[in-house]
Amino acid sequence: MDVLTILALVILILAMGGGLVAVVLGLPGTWMILGASALYGWLTDFTVITIQLLFGLFLLAAVAEALDFVAGLWGARRYGGSRKAMIGTLIGGLLGAIALTPMLFGFGSILGAFFGAFVGAFGITYLEQRKMEEAVRVGWGALVGRVFAIVFKGAAVVTMIGLDIWAIMGAP
Repeated sequence: MDVLTILALVILILAMGGGLVAVVLGLPGTWMILGASALYGWLTDFTVITIQLLFGLFLLAAVAEALDFVAGLWGARRYGGSRKAMIGTLIGGLLGAIALTPMLFGFGSILGAFFGAFVGAFGITYLEQRKMEEAVRVGWGALVGRVFAIVFKGAAVVTMIGLDIWAIMGAP
């Protein structure tokens, strides 16, 4: 291995860890892993991490990020929320993640995103309908959607890391 290949491997390993942490923090870690994988592929003339693998990683990252964006909205809508409640889910999740990020070293952003999505959907629905039960149901739907999104995105990142490692270790 030459120096550039070793450097690319170190960058890839750091990006894998960083991507995993980024997902825990509610950030787009999939793109970080994809970028480092592409760099490693380029520096090794795409003999280890191939164009086909990069395309697969791209599709996985795109689906994970898109699902992360819409899952809370879908959950709120599925449980009877209005368009305004869906917007409340999005804004609440974002504000909650930002507000709680400094707490609990990373887990604060996840809890904040969950709590914020619930509060955003709940608050808007309650203001619209003045029915506590309905507002709780819509808030719960937003929470379920966010949990599903984080779990799926985490699984996507672990899969991306596994595929990279498999390729580097010389999969049959």
